Amino acid sequence: MFRNLLKHSFIFLLCLAALGWACPPAEKVQKILTRISRPDLKVLAVSPAPVKGLCEVVIEQGNRKGLTYIDEEGNYLIAGRIVEIKNRRDLTGEKIAELNRVKLSPSQLKQLRKYVAFSAGQGPEIFLITDPDCPFCKKAEKILWDLIRENKIRVNVVFFPLEQLHPQAKRKAISMICEKKGFEALLYPYNGTQTCPEGQKKVEEGMEFVKTLGVRGTPTYVLPSGLTHSGVLSREKLLSLLQNAS
Repeated sequence: MFRNLLKHSFIFLLCLAALGWACPPAEKVQKILTRISRPDLKVLAVSPAPVKGLCEVVIEQGNRKGLTYIDEEGNYLIAGRIVEIKNRRDLTGEKIAELNRVKLSPSQLKQLRKYVAFSAGQGPEIFLITDPDCPFCKKAEKILWDLIRENKIRVNVVFFPLEQLHPQAKRKAISMICEKKGFEALLYPYNGTQTCPEGQKKVEEGMEFVKTLGVRGTPTYVLPSGLTHSGVLSREKLLSLLQNAS
C-alpha cells in the first residue's frame, strides 16, 4: 500500500511538472528583482510562459504593469519580448496591453466626448486617441479610413500629442481643430500652424483628461463598451472586437 502511494505521488508530481507548475514562487522572484533592479518593483504573479522552460513574471511599478521572464530554477532573468514567428505575434506586447487595459465608465466616456476633434463614418462608434506625428497611428488611421468609407465604423478622434517624442505634434493637433480639418487630414503630411482658443483648450484639456484614464501611448482605441486597447489593431481584429461588444 505504501509502495502504491509513493508510485501515485510520483506520477502526480510528474503531471504537475508536465503542466508547467515548476515556476519559482513570487516571493523568491521578488527578492531577486529587489536585489538586482529597482526596489520599487513589485512582483504580482509568476506563471508558465508560452516558451517551455520559461516563467513569465508580472511586475508593477507605479500604476503600470509590465512583464519579464525567469527560468524555472530562478537562476536566469530574461528581459525582452517573445514573438510567435508563425503568426508574427508579439506575445509579450499583447500580454502587457491586456494587463494595462482600462475600462472607461459611462461618465468617463461622456467626458471624453468633450475632447473630440472630429468624427467620421457610420456604424459602431469608437474613440481613437492619436498623435498627429505618431508612425504607428498612421497605420491605424489607414485601416480605420477604409472601414469609414465602407460605413462599417464611426470614429471619434481625440488628440493626445506625445510631446517628448514629437515636439510639433501638439501644434499640429491644435491647427487641425482651428482649420476644421477632418479625418482625411490624418492620412497625409500636415504642417499647419494656425492657433485658436478653441483648439488650444480642447487639446490641452483633452491631454490632461486622457492621462487620468491611465492611457500612456498612441494609438489607443476606446470601444463602445469602454474597454481600451493600445497598439495598432488589424481590420479583422477590430471588427471582431466590435462584433463581440455588440
